[in-house]
Amino acid sequence: MHLVSPFSLLFLPLIGGLIVLMYILKLRRKDVIVSSTFLWRQVIRDVQANAPFQKLRRNLLLLLQLIAAALLIFALARPFFYATDYGGRNFVVIVDTSASMGATDVSPSRIELARRQAHDLVGAMKPGDMMLVLSAYSRPDAVTGFTDDRSELNRAIGNLQVHQTPTNMREALNLAADLVASRNGGASGRIELISDGGIEAQMGGTSGDVQYSLANVNLGKTHVGFHPIGTDHDNVGITAVDFRRNIGTDKPTVQLLVVTHNFASQSRTFNEEIYAEDKLVEAHEVTLAGNGEDTQPYELPEPSAPVRMHVKIDRKDQLDADNEASLILKPRKTLKVLLVGQENLFLENALKVDSGVDLSKTASFSSGKGFDVVVFNESAPTKLPEGNYLFLHCTSDQAPVKTDGSVANVSPADWEHDHPVLRYVDFGTDRFGTALKATPLGWARELAVAESGSLIAAGEKGRMRAEFVGFALNESMFPLRVAFPIFISNSIRWLGTGLDDSEQGQIHTGEAIKIPTPPGLKIKVTKPDGSSTEISSDEQGHASFAGTDQTGLYAAAGKDFSYAFAANLSSATESDITPRRSLTIADNPQAAPGRKVRDIHQLLPLLALLSLVVLCIEWWAFHRRAYVS
Repeated sequence: MHLVSPFSLLFLPLIGGLIVLMYILKLRRKDVIVSSTFLWRQVIRDVQANAPFQKLRRNLLLLLQLIAAALLIFALARPFFYATDYGGRNFVVIVDTSASMGATDVSPSRIELARRQAHDLVGAMKPGDMMLVLSAYSRPDAVTGFTDDRSELNRAIGNLQVHQTPTNMREALNLAADLVASRNGGASGRIELISDGGIEAQMGGTSGDVQYSLANVNLGKTHVGFHPIGTDHDNVGITAVDFRRNIGTDKPTVQLLVVTHNFASQSRTFNEEIYAEDKLVEAHEVTLAGNGEDTQPYELPEPSAPVRMHVKIDRKDQLDADNEASLILKPRKTLKVLLVGQENLFLENALKVDSGVDLSKTASFSSGKGFDVVVFNESAPTKLPEGNYLFLHCTSDQAPVKTDGSVANVSPADWEHDHPVLRYVDFGTDRFGTALKATPLGWARELAVAESGSLIAAGEKGRMRAEFVGFALNESMFPLRVAFPIFISNSIRWLGTGLDDSEQGQIHTGEAIKIPTPPGLKIKVTKPDGSSTEISSDEQGHASFAGTDQTGLYAAAGKDFSYAFAANLSSATESDITPRRSLTIADNPQAAPGRKVRDIHQLLPLLALLSLVVLCIEWWAFHRRAYVS
């Protein structure tokens, strides 16, 4: 037994003596004339005594008060003893703060329940344990460092808020594992994941509704414990909203596409409403069966000025973040395009189908000045200045690939449907007679691959964009398909709009956007909730903004400059709020028990409690007069 404040025991004889003194002191009383003292015999005995002190009698109240005083004084001395326990662990608590954690199937919301579970983990910390709290949404965010300060941890957990973005759980787990590994090599480390498990898009293979597997996570020696959140999945959400310009029509029109999905088990009916500048322009009643989906097209006139579009579904369900979507519908930009090289009737027709393309042709290239996009068919100069180029079965020093010979009879093995170049493009089972063997450069991105390598690649560097198509048009059936003019139009639009994907008018929440500005300009970006952030553009006119964690319209403004864009959740993964009861992580190590540490166990709370109990007994005895006189 040890004492933190042993000198506090000096109060014991002082306080105890004062209590005893109160019982042996004799009261000084006034003489009062009464008719009889027969009923006052006990009082007469005291009156007859002349001494200032009386004999100390046996008294239960005195005993209880002395015990209570002794316990309180002993508690002030703060006695403690040493004990051995398992602790010294390093915890990273990952709290899923993505959009699905705003679901209200549990009261008041999933994020509130997640906070409570995180607080419980803080309360269960053992001696020597250190904890770090990580918020996981489109990117992981460490809201504390490793600390054993429970008040700091609880304060950070209480401040966690839902972000209207998908979650990148793989990145969060890898970061957490790296953080744990940085402390004692990851020994006695553990990750506690609090989530509804809505992370299928990052999972390997397919699974049922109960168990999912997260692959490609490097945990090292760190074990992951899963704490499931959620009970229900009554939700209808907008999982995609997009538009495409109708090409080949006499009157320019735009087709707005809205995809809604019912993730509940029962049928749901709701109204789908389209607003232009807050004015209702279309309304459509939709009935979806359980787990049903609907794609609804809306024909709209080509705008002459930017128009803010809103899509709403009027049904109240368990998740609000996916009930609305926005985009900026901007006028079609007329692009001056120069076609260089061999004549190809299908290629020329595909370029002319888009009424926003002003086409010029030349057999040999001298200069691309004055043109938004230059298309090279079958041949291109070895060296080119910076510009926006489409290389069709040819290459140059500005091409996004390096070529090494050619190969015959190839077909696309896979392609990126979501990239603007390949949106609404399906290659099917087409085979190409001849294709260049290509490898993308560091600044390029593969959009379609075949056995020969990169079939289509695109990229940007500086203020230029370039796209490479490896197959020969005249040795394929692809130019005869409906997808071909769409592919050419997509490519020209992507190349000609420069760094600004303005014609798309939207991004996914959590994505960074490059805002086209004059070089060196300071601008203020206002979020949908009214908060704002100041950013600056670089010398090339790039103003990068990554704070797109809210759905809705954003406005950027600076000196003689304004720009608007929209951010939407548009994620089937987040809209599917079906809770997962378990989560399998490949190569998840066993949990380490921790190491033996010496812990201090203080007796102050126990002694204070015993003192309170004794005082309660004393109070009861006093009122019952349960003492011997």
